[in-house]
Formats: sequence, C-alpha cells, structure tokens
Amino acid sequence: MSYNSADLTVKPVPVPVKAPRVNRKHNNLVAYLFLLPTVVMILVFNYYPALSAFVYSFTNWNGFTTPKFIELQNFAEMFSTAVFSQAFLNLFWLALVRVLTAITVPLIVAFLIYKVRSPRLQNIYRLLFVFPLVIPLMVILLLWQFILNPDVGLINAILSAIGVPESSQPIWLGSPETALISIMLIGFPWVDGVAMLIYLAGFQNIPRSIVEAATVDGAGGFRKLISIEFPLVLSQVKLILILTIIGTLQTFQTQLVLTGGGPGYSTTVPGLVMYQEAMSNNRFGFACAIGVVLFMLIFALTLVNNKYLRSSMEYGSE
Repeated sequence: MSYNSADLTVKPVPVPVKAPRVNRKHNNLVAYLFLLPTVVMILVFNYYPALSAFVYSFTNWNGFTTPKFIELQNFAEMFSTAVFSQAFLNLFWLALVRVLTAITVPLIVAFLIYKVRSPRLQNIYRLLFVFPLVIPLMVILLLWQFILNPDVGLINAILSAIGVPESSQPIWLGSPETALISIMLIGFPWVDGVAMLIYLAGFQNIPRSIVEAATVDGAGGFRKLISIEFPLVLSQVKLILILTIIGTLQTFQTQLVLTGGGPGYSTTVPGLVMYQEAMSNNRFGFACAIGVVLFMLIFALTLVNNKYLRSSMEYGSE
C-alpha cells in the first residue's frame, strides 16, 4: 500500500484572532457629545419658552419692560370676560366637529382604499388624496374665502341656480349666525391626507391570518369591520384624536385670515385672542396666561384619551 506524500502533510490550524475590546464607555461618551448640541437647542428654543410662559402668566408684562408680579389677576380677568366665554364655546363646537370628521371620513376612505385589490390602484388613490397636502394653507383659505363670498361665491351661485332667491341666501362669513358654520365647512369633504395614511397603515398591518380565519368562520364584510378590523386600528384612532384636539386648540390661522374673529365674537377662539393680546395690545403676560390654560386643557384631554381609548392590540400586550 503506497501513500502520497501530499496526504501526510500537516495542515496548519488557523488560530482565532482575538477581537479588540470595544470601549463602550468611550462610544457612549462620543454619542452623548454628538447629541449635546441638539439637546441644548431643544432646551433653549422649546422648553425655555414654554417654562417662561408659566412664569410670565403671573405678571403684567409688555414684552419690553421688567415684568410686574400680579398673582392670579390675568387668570381672573380671563374667566370673567365675556369674550372668553364666547371664545371657549366656539372652540368647543369647532373641536367637536373636527374630531367627528377626523375619525370618520378619513377612516372610511382609508378602509375603501384598503379593500381595493389592485396595488397599483391603491397607490393611485393614495396619491390623489395625499396630493392636496402640498398646497399651502394660505392658498386654501383664500380659495374658500372666494367660495363663501356672498356675491360671487360658488355656494351662492349654486343656490341661485337651483332657485333660491338672493334675499334668502346666507352671507356666510359676514353673518354672526353663519360665520362659525362657514369655518366648519372649510376643508369639505374633510379627507385629511395625513389621517388617511395613518388609518391605511393601520389596516394594512392587520395580520391576514386573522381576517382569513374570520372569513372561514362565515363572517361577512360588515361583521369583520366591526369585530376585527376597526378594533385593531383603535391605536390609530387614538393618535388622530390627540392630534386633532391639539391642532384645533392651538390653531387660529383660519379665523385670523378670514374673519379676524368676527362678526362680533362669533368666530373668536382663545388662540386668536392670545395672538391679538400679544401682538396688538402688547399684553404678553396676559397672552401667556391664555397659553397656560390651553396647555392644561390639551394635557388633560390627552390623559383622558390615553386612559379610556385603547385598542385590542394594546390589551393583548398586557
């Protein structure tokens, strides 16, 4: 029996190279140093103004001179003035309408797109509803100002075409009876692109196995929507509810551009009063008090929303 010399050659065994020890403390320190400028800017430009508003809300301050501490006089004036009663009442109705439209219309549109079988058609519909987001808000408001114009506006032109006499047509933004309703109409049919995308993402994240199991059990389309699909997107509903409440309580651009809060105080909201008191009347301390009240209201509503509105997915995680 012969042996090949190549078979008797001893092959060297590779020695594992020891990986260099990573200095985690050094890496963490570098990461903290990179984050430090961002944290400093957030503290200076976000947290410092917010905390300062709490302090200045107890002062008489015009933005230039030294603030004078006046205890709770700003808050007492706020809750004893008729304009604020009307402003908070208007805010309540606006918030109610916008919450109802935000959690119904975009949800229905998202559900219909979710049920479209063709991915290409889904993308087309999604693009059509998201495209209005690129239009500036000022353009939208000026367009609605033209639509609501009592003389040459589109709505009154339609009313004239169907036989409504000119004397019976609403003045819309020019009448205390219809001004707030006109503000509510802006954005019709109220298909918010961002809310629609959030709802659509929620529907698309529902496991197909759950839907297919319900189909095998004989559940119809409406039954699956009520018992499976809608409960599993309650997290998205909660998010939209919070964003809508915060946006409604903070924004006042529509009233500022279209009505200035009038006629009278029919469209006034607390945010608009805060802006007018600060920029027109130089009462920055009083404006800070209004901002503090709005903050407390938003914070309370957010806590209530987080406590009582929970989805099935959240229950399952406990």
